[in-house]
Formats: sequence, C-alpha cells, structure tokens
Amino acid sequence: MIEDIRYLIIFAKIAEFGSISKGAKALGLSVATVSLHLTKLEKNLECALFYRNTRKMTLTYDGQKLLDTAQAMLVTYESGILDFKQRSIIKKTQLHISIPAVFIHGEFMQCITAFCDQYTDLTLHITCDDSRTDLIAENVDIAFRIGELSDSSFKARYLFSLARSIVATPYFLSQYQTITHPKDLVDMKWIGLSMRKNNRILRHVGTKEEVEISYQPYIYVNNVEASYQLVKLGSGLAAPPDYLMQEDIEQQNIVEVLPEWKLEPLSVYAVWPANIPINGIAHDLIEKIYESFNPKIV
Repeated sequence: MIEDIRYLIIFAKIAEFGSISKGAKALGLSVATVSLHLTKLEKNLECALFYRNTRKMTLTYDGQKLLDTAQAMLVTYESGILDFKQRSIIKKTQLHISIPAVFIHGEFMQCITAFCDQYTDLTLHITCDDSRTDLIAENVDIAFRIGELSDSSFKARYLFSLARSIVATPYFLSQYQTITHPKDLVDMKWIGLSMRKNNRILRHVGTKEEVEISYQPYIYVNNVEASYQLVKLGSGLAAPPDYLMQEDIEQQNIVEVLPEWKLEPLSVYAVWPANIPINGIAHDLIEKIYESFNPKIV
C-alpha cells in the first residue's frame, strides 16, 4: 500500500507535466526510477495509464479516472511538506536550552541576556536544573553541562573551565583541629551533591602532589546553590564554583580550606542530540558563550 501511494504521486506528477523526464526532474528523481515506478503502478492496477509515442504522453480512459485520486494525494503530500518546512523555519526562532541552576548568577546568564537582545524574534525556553535533563524526553535543543560526559551518543562542544574551591565558615572550622592535609577532611561533615560522586582530587600548588579523598556526606542536596547556602550557615564543607562565593570570601564570611591544595577545574560543555542538526541560532548561542569565556588575544 505504501508503495502504491508513492507510485500515485509520481503518476500525478507525470500527468501534470505530460512527460516522464519533466516529472522526474520536478520530483528530484532519475528518469529510470520514475519510469520504473509508473510501470509497477500499471502492473499493480492491471491497466495502462498513458498512451505513449515519441513526442508526448496522453492519459488513457483509466488514467483519467485515476487522476483525481492521484492529484488529491499529490496536493496532500506537497502541502504537508510545505507546512512542515514553514514550521521548521518558525522553530528556528524558538530554542529550548537546559542550564545548571548555579549558572543563574554570573557571566553565563549575562551571555544569555545579551544573546536575547541580539535576536529580538527569539523565544527562549530555559530549564534550570543541576540534575542532568533528559534531552530527548524534554525536547531540549542544547544542554549545558558541568563535568564529565558519560553519554557518547550526544554531540558536544567544550566551552570553558569552572574553578572551584573547598570552603567552610570560620566557626565550622573552629570545631576541628588544625587542618594540614587533604586526608584531614575525610571525617569532617560534608554537604554532598546527589548528582556527583563523593570524592575529590586535590593537587598541591608547589609540589604537584595529588591526593584523592572520599567522604560520606551527612546532608545531600541536588542543587549547588543549596549546598553553598548550607556552607554559609556553618553546616559543613562543600566545593562550589569560585565565582559564586567571591564576595563572601572577600568579607571573610567563609574561608578556603587548604588554599595550597587546589581542586581540578570542571569542564563545561554544550551538548545536543547527535541525530538532530543544530540550527543557526543554536550554533550562534554556543559560539557567543565560548567567545565570552575565551576572549581572543589581540
């Protein structure tokens, strides 16, 4: 049945132009393919649809009876394709992105704002969630993700690195003996993130020694900002992004723990489904964010 639909559309196009070669050109098919499909349709229907000679093709009586049905199918097909293309063009001015909620503050959101100012016709849908959104289920065009990428079926583009530090309040640290080594942090109270492993790798600034520690949080949250708020309330240790706590560090509301030991920065990526071609606006957004965090040196 599906093949007959294809054959009918081809038949209608041949009848419209009165020529197999012109019909084939209009359909973007080879003359041989169109001729073969017409032959198969006539064989399936057990009748001739055209009178043929070297100069032209004219419809037979059976061909004339079939033409209305075939033309209606052709119109349905062509109008459906045209409508789809128009909706696809409209969709290019709509974008659904997913960002970590922690990016609500800082330069990342400033980039989004500037981008929206540039594309005044753009309708932008933003999902803010530190947990990783299912791109397919949520119909997301681009997801911006922090840390390692576990699913290689998606396309990805590195954007920038996110510096972070282990911090706590002075009051919280006063309840423990002086901390001199990363291993001293293992048995302290940590605020854990449900979407991240409970381990950290620290590297000494001078000696380059690396130490990996594992710990058991006594509070779990699924939001980086929530973990930081608990830190500020003196509830434990956490490692939020540096930009989030700059003002509190300056005011000494919180302090960096073991400042001579640094955490490896986390990489931030743009991720999108591999089977969906990225449209112009989506590409422009990724480039704008990359250029903002990686300015060219003149």
